[in-house]
Amino acid sequence: MAKGIKVGSEVRVLRGKFSTQKGVVQASEGVGRARKWIVKLNGGVLERFSARTLELEQRHLITPPSTSIRAVSQEEEDSCSSNTSSDESSTSDNDEMREVDEDGASRRASDVSERSTELDFWKMMMPADLMRNIIEATNLHTEMAQKPLDYEQLQHFFGILLAMTLASGGERRDMWKTESNGPFPAPALGRYMACHDFERIFRNLKLCVYTDEELADDPWLPIRSAVDSFNRNRRGGISPGVTLCADESMGSWRGLAAKVDDAVVGLPHVTKIARKPEGVGTEYRTLSCGETKIMLQLEIQEGKVPMQGKEYAKDYGSGTSSLLRLTRYWSGSDRTVVADSAFASLKTAEALHKHRGLRFIGLVKTAHKRFPKAWLQKYPYTNRGDHCVLQANIDGRQYMAVGWNDKKLKMFISSTSRTTEALCPAYKKRFRQSTPEDRTSAPCVVFYKEVKRPAVVEAYFDNANAIDVHNHLRQGGLELERHWKTQTWWHRNFATIFGMCESDAYLAFRYFHPLAPILSHREFTERLSLQLLTYKSSFHDTGPSARLRKHMPVAPNEQPLQTVVAKIMSSHTLKTNMRECPVFQYKRQRLEQDEEGTSHNGRVPSVQRKCSVCCERKTAYYCDECTQLHEEIVPICNPGSTKPGFTSCLAFHIDQVAIAL
Repeated sequence: MAKGIKVGSEVRVLRGKFSTQKGVVQASEGVGRARKWIVKLNGGVLERFSARTLELEQRHLITPPSTSIRAVSQEEEDSCSSNTSSDESSTSDNDEMREVDEDGASRRASDVSERSTELDFWKMMMPADLMRNIIEATNLHTEMAQKPLDYEQLQHFFGILLAMTLASGGERRDMWKTESNGPFPAPALGRYMACHDFERIFRNLKLCVYTDEELADDPWLPIRSAVDSFNRNRRGGISPGVTLCADESMGSWRGLAAKVDDAVVGLPHVTKIARKPEGVGTEYRTLSCGETKIMLQLEIQEGKVPMQGKEYAKDYGSGTSSLLRLTRYWSGSDRTVVADSAFASLKTAEALHKHRGLRFIGLVKTAHKRFPKAWLQKYPYTNRGDHCVLQANIDGRQYMAVGWNDKKLKMFISSTSRTTEALCPAYKKRFRQSTPEDRTSAPCVVFYKEVKRPAVVEAYFDNANAIDVHNHLRQGGLELERHWKTQTWWHRNFATIFGMCESDAYLAFRYFHPLAPILSHREFTERLSLQLLTYKSSFHDTGPSARLRKHMPVAPNEQPLQTVVAKIMSSHTLKTNMRECPVFQYKRQRLEQDEEGTSHNGRVPSVQRKCSVCCERKTAYYCDECTQLHEEIVPICNPGSTKPGFTSCLAFHIDQVAIAL
């Protein structure tokens, strides 16, 4: 052992031999090419060290920026679109939240409040310009001319898509059944949207307007506008925390993937990754916030040849160039990017520092050029949890190569964090029998094995699973891609983006809501689906909540639910003589005074209208309170005529009013 150097201290090595507590070990030739890597052994107190080493040891990750969420106005989205190619500056951290109206105008609001609902978070996560593009493009179809798609119908359409994920199998048309064939009640979605209207929108759904010539030049055009809208919305609406996580996400597709006479008849490019749960379909390179796990950026993997023409691809290759493009909006923010072996290399760490001013922690497996992989593998680790660190100074920046002896050796490249032992060890879940003698009937006991690890490894594993958690919520929880059966490839890709927006809304609700109840993902989806289905349902004005709220003397959240429903039932009563209704009499008078009254052939307004809830049966009953409020007859089925298996339309109407309050 070298004189004056304690066991576990730092030893500088360039080439050849060096001393450790295990004796003399031959350094690999790769150490020299790694530009003066410095070997650091397990733990211990340094007796001799440089000022630079002490600075690295005492430095924290970075000062965390504040994590915030807000909705984005159309003006901001247009500004983001025009500056996408040239903007290299970081997004300002803004703690304000804004809501987006259906006409695209933004109205400023305070931070997320106690009254914020699941629908409020959905509005912030679903890009407003994407919904406008859907309405515009879908209405160009001839079949939509008679009854064009509007904003309210689109919300009902989205609500039905979410309701489909909550049903247990069956055909899509079964969602409109009114009679139950089993222990569960019938969905009866006809009260929100007729089945033929849903199928009409479903057949003609289009995400943007384009020509055949434009499609020939860019086969991904049907879905590209949706991806761009998603990225613009996240850029202006989410201010991520200290860590960004990069990984892959898959959009499942089992349909056509071929060209016929240079015409795309299926998915332009199919990616196959066997290790993924849904390993066949469209691959997205994604970036998320490590703290909230909200998705921030998407990039479609269009195939080998198209991706080679992307920015930075010629200089840095596939993984590094993708990471540089995904992080362009957070340049200079001094955040830390965490990525797996698909992105991690010394080249990636250097490029992020040079072009983006970002730090990097990555798990190295195959991309080990100029990385001392061979030496880290030969190092004699004593116990599980031991680690070894090599440091190098490249162009004035310190980089660390870390080997951590877990069940098998894991190697990391880092330009940040500390190499001292982490405050929180790795907890490995294990099972054992409570009675070792009896291994058959004795109950199983769960315990956790602690494995020590350095702080840089802790920083990696605390954030590296962000996109995996998000993918599990979308594919394992929501499963919209499995329920949305289609042969149109851009419908399947839109289902992927739609699922990401819903998962982001759930993650944002769970993280940002000040009094968020402990909701499972399924419970959140149920609430959001109902709020979308009842979005301005039965009302045609711009603010039903504001109009109805003035009739309630006390806020509903200050009273028991039974009290609220009882007050609504006392005021929202059904009347049967529609001829005595002032609205009916006014419309009849208008018909009689019409100068072109002869065209009516003496007809008078019908005293029976289709129920505004189920939209199936005709009724002469109407809600007197709602008719007076909105100056339009609101017909409701008589509860006494409700057949077995049918839902009471009056009871559901009262629920609608309670939700609006």
